[in-house]
Formats: sequence, C-alpha cells, structure tokens
Amino acid sequence: MRCYGYDETGLEIIDAEAAVIRDVVKRVLDGESMRSTVADLRAREIMTSAGRPWTQQSLSRLLRNPRLAGLRTYHGEVVGSGSWAPIIDAATHQRLLELLDAPERKQPGATNVRKYLLSGGFLVCGYPLPDEHGPGTHIDGKPLYTQPSNSGKRGYVCRAGSPSYGCGRIRIAAESLEEEVAARALARLASPKVRARLERAVGSALSGEGTMQAVLQAIDDRLAEAGQAYAKREISLVTLTAIEAEAKREQKQLRERLAQAQRLQALPATTPEGLAEWWIDAPLERRRELLALVLDRIIVKPATRAGATQLDVDRLEFVWK
Repeated sequence: MRCYGYDETGLEIIDAEAAVIRDVVKRVLDGESMRSTVADLRAREIMTSAGRPWTQQSLSRLLRNPRLAGLRTYHGEVVGSGSWAPIIDAATHQRLLELLDAPERKQPGATNVRKYLLSGGFLVCGYPLPDEHGPGTHIDGKPLYTQPSNSGKRGYVCRAGSPSYGCGRIRIAAESLEEEVAARALARLASPKVRARLERAVGSALSGEGTMQAVLQAIDDRLAEAGQAYAKREISLVTLTAIEAEAKREQKQLRERLAQAQRLQALPATTPEGLAEWWIDAPLERRRELLALVLDRIIVKPATRAGATQLDVDRLEFVWK
C-alpha cells in the first residue's frame, strides 16, 4: 500500500496530500491533540491512501514514517537518504518523534493485557450499513469495546469515536453475554467430535515445531534479502511492500497454528463438568486462550426489542473455528 503523500512508485509527491501532511504536522507541533486533528480530517472527509477515514493510530503511523523526511529504512532502522523528495525536513521529523514519544503523552496504566473476556476482537458490530454502490447493505464490522452504562453496568459497545469510529448504535450487556459465550464454548470443547477435529487440525504443529520454526526463520531470511535488494535499488518499493505483506501473512498463519496447538495441549479437562469446574477459578488470560481454540468472532446485531432486560440470543451470530 502506498504511503500517503506519495504516488504508487513511492517517488513522486502528491501535492494535495503533502499539503495535508504539512498542515497536520504544524498543528500537532503547535500543541493540537491527535484526537482533535483526526476529528477535523474526518469532518473534512479527507481519507487515507487506502480510502478509509483517519484514526489516531493511522495518523500516528504516518507522522512517524521516516519516508516523509526522505529517509530510507531497513527493518525499521534508518539507513540513509532515499531517492525521493522529502515532504518535511529531517529536523521536523525528529521533533515529531520526540513529541509523539514523550512520556507525558502515554496514558497512565496503558497495557496490551486484556481486562475482559470478549474484548480484543471477539465481538464485532453487526449493524447494517448501506453499500456505497447499489441497494445492498454490509455490516459495520468494527470491534466492540467495553463501556459502562449510565447506571454503571458494563456493556460492549460499537464506539462512534476513537479508536474504531464505528456506527455508535450497538450495545449489549456484558455479564449475560459472557455467560452465554462461555457456556457454548465449553460445550464445544467438551464435544469429542470437536476435540478430534482440533487435534487433527493442529496435532502436527507440535511434532513439527522444529520444522515450523525453520520455516519462520526462512521467511525472516527472505525479508532480509528483499530489504537488502531494495537498499541496493535492485527492486522497487512496490515489490518490497508486496514481499513483506505476503511474508507477514505466512508468519501469522504459522504462529497461529503453533499457538493453537499449545492451547490445545494445555486444555485442562475433557468433560463438560471438568471444564466448567476449571473455568470458575481460571485466570482471565487462560479463559481467553480457551475461547480462542474454538471461537473466531461473534457478530452482534441490533436489538429487536427495546428495553429488553434479558439476553436476546437471536442478536448473536457465532463464527466458530
């Protein structure tokens, strides 16, 4: 995917996009928040190079990109000047990095550790949105986040604002949903047929772990060779980007197979009763690992009854592995 501000070759500046970048850089360095800057870009309907609305994450990635300062990188490290014109100078790029990495900008207590059973991608918004072309619809598809209601009860919601910029129309009570999901997942894991299928699917992963690690290393070597070829001008940025995207896809698939095998090996019991007993005292991360064995995602659709106090299972579309 091309870098915003440059054309598909990565060499020619797109003037309109470069003007946006310089304006954003000035505003951020002058003290405007990323949230406010992103809100303005979205209000003006300025899109990313992929045609999507900006988020704080995507804007932060762009502003940190050394390419904007005409700098060439290899495996994330600056290795010299590129052959393209810079949009901002190196001194401005360094000021941006210092500002964005300043400790006071970090949210206190920020962590990648999940605090809730279904956060982190297990739930996605199923609100129907109209297609841009034609009379059909598609689901919003944004991840749901935990958020308390006005009464203080925890729920999962599709946020209209940062970080997902979803529809803002989906909410579902957390406690009853988590109980339903746990019951269904435990029942599937206790099924001999499901267990046999899982074992067939990932059983070879542990026995062939050495081979898989060798494949992962070969992919890393391939990436290194591609990076060196790009540094020597033997391949284009477009070719390098395509190689990296395919390699990362392969790495993700291999690592998921290994992780699935390790989760299955660590499964604590094989009966519904044994699994249910283990679940009660299991730490949250172990529960999430168990869910990940069988559950890909749950699409949460709009409520069909206003003010319902009980879980409406018809709103839930389970996508099992």
